[in-house]
Order: sequence, then structure tokens, then C-alpha cells
Amino acid sequence: MGENNFNGRQCARALIKLGFIFNTKRRGKHDKYKAPFPAANPPFIMIPRHKNIHCQEEIIKEIKKIGGDELVEKFREYL
Repeated sequence: MGENNFNGRQCARALIKLGFIFNTKRRGKHDKYKAPFPAANPPFIMIPRHKNIHCQEEIIKEIKKIGGDELVEKFREYL
């Protein structure tokens, strides 16, 4: 888990720096971030609202689906 060790706040900041838009309309346990460009289906990513995230690998996979390896590398830089 070395390079994929981040918490919810770090993940949210990195997504916003990448251009993702906070798009949560309901109360719940996850926050929704919409991709800034047309992307894969679905064009958004959900991250848990709580501080400790245990699904870091899945978040990386979803980012890779949306924007490929380049977006994943930028995401890791912004962490």
C-alpha cells in the first residue's frame, strides 16, 4: 500500500486539483465528484466521506478508467 496510502481529505483535494467537480446532492456516506471531461461510464467517482479510506486501490482503478495512466500519475503527484 506504499504509494496508495491516502485519506479522504487528501483524495478530495487531489480530485479537485485535477478538475473534478464536487457534485453531491444528497446526504449519505459517499461524496460524488464529476469528471471535468467526457469519460467512461459512469462519468463520476464516489469516495467515502469518512476519514479513513480502505478502498484506495478501487479509487485508483476508477481514476484509471476515467483518464488512463496519465491521470493516475497526476493524482499521485497531487496527494
